[in-house]
Amino acid sequence: MTKIIRYTNKDNETLYRFRYYAGLDEITGKQRYIRRQGFKSEKDAKTELLKIEYLVSTNQYYKSVKSGKFGDVLDEWLSLHKETVKASTFAIMQGRANNHVKPYFKDMYVDKITLRHCQDFTNRMFKVAPASYKDVTNIVKNVLDYAIRLDMIKSNPMLYVIKPRKKIDVSETEKHGNFYNKDELKKFLDVAKDTDLKKYTLFRLLAYSGLRVGECLALTWHDLDIKNKTVSVSKTIASIKGGVIVQPPKTVSSNRKVSLDNKTIQVLKSWQLEQRKQLLKIGINAMNDKQIIFNNYENSYTRDSTVNLWIKDIAKKANGYPISTHGLRHTHATLLFASGMDIKQVQARLGHSKINTTLNIYTHALKEKNDNVGDEFARYINLK
Repeated sequence: MTKIIRYTNKDNETLYRFRYYAGLDEITGKQRYIRRQGFKSEKDAKTELLKIEYLVSTNQYYKSVKSGKFGDVLDEWLSLHKETVKASTFAIMQGRANNHVKPYFKDMYVDKITLRHCQDFTNRMFKVAPASYKDVTNIVKNVLDYAIRLDMIKSNPMLYVIKPRKKIDVSETEKHGNFYNKDELKKFLDVAKDTDLKKYTLFRLLAYSGLRVGECLALTWHDLDIKNKTVSVSKTIASIKGGVIVQPPKTVSSNRKVSLDNKTIQVLKSWQLEQRKQLLKIGINAMNDKQIIFNNYENSYTRDSTVNLWIKDIAKKANGYPISTHGLRHTHATLLFASGMDIKQVQARLGHSKINTTLNIYTHALKEKNDNVGDEFARYINLK
């Protein structure tokens, strides 16, 4: 039987304490003791002891080794997943976990998480972050899948969640896609040319090469082969908390050489001369191959978020629609199809590892061509 012991502290106060034997630890096999002290009366100590005895006897004091808090399982899953993805991808995932997932699930035990919890979380995320709510809720699903593998739970309630769907305003969606037609692109580039040479060069290269914005911003002058009119893609940048990192391209197929037209080469050469003048004024010698082509004011890498702001500014001046940086890549692919280039050529130029990616993203370009198939077929038949 547990004894309540009276003792005197350093202030000569009479207090009470106890040490309760709580059985063996299921994992280590060692004896477990629960210690409490600092009670001002023996009655208070007895009350606490009775409470602990009850919780231990009903298996409520120590959770089963097959259970655990979601926050702990999430941290364990993240540490394992970190080794399987790029640093930039992990940074985004970790941010979503810390900002959205942990505040809701952190202190819940995984074996107590219900479908109602998961549905409520999904609904909340749909309201807070409709564009990325599926990625956020997928983290919860993956963590609970991991808990199943650890034999902490038997089923995953996230599998049965009803996913909300945004009502699409068809008229607004069809008003303008995330790309420019030939005339819109020309107007956009004309305004960019009158605005700033660096911005014009960047947008010209994006629109005429189909490079991803991260690939473009990672380029150094060493990657440009003026003689053969090509640019080599072997790296990309990604924004993470605290800065920018350089990493391998998105896929193995993304490592490629992209041919450039004469005008784009000339624009790049003009910017190179201007860049050297600008950097020389602040004491930086840009006469080396390692010089970043599209440097920022610190002569480091420009963030893609900055480029998006440039697009919005120029589109506004051009009285046009502000597409995203990826929209310029989309534009390039659309115009490639319109010029008659076949799907395999487009796939290679864009660096897609799977041809389905090329087909799925740019089907509207094929649709535009198909709209005229009937007339083209009739004209062909009448020629015979």
